[in-house]
Amino acid sequence: MQKYLSTSKLSKLLDINVKWLNQHKGSIFQEGIHYHYPNGFNDCRWNVQAMTQWVENPDTTSTIANEVLNSLCA
Repeated sequence: MQKYLSTSKLSKLLDINVKWLNQHKGSIFQEGIHYHYPNGFNDCRWNVQAMTQWVENPDTTSTIANEVLNSLCA
């Protein structure tokens, strides 16, 4: 598995809407942890391991993230 993915590829992998991912950059998802802007890229690259952990371990996420996960899983 790749270490970093574009937003569209991560969206397909996790089955989460691209627009939703982009709206939550800087709030639920933190630059330097969940996503990065490599030199020369306008679009971010998502850390697959951090995002997989976010999905699989909701106990370690923020309250906002827990609410979102609960609504997605309902």
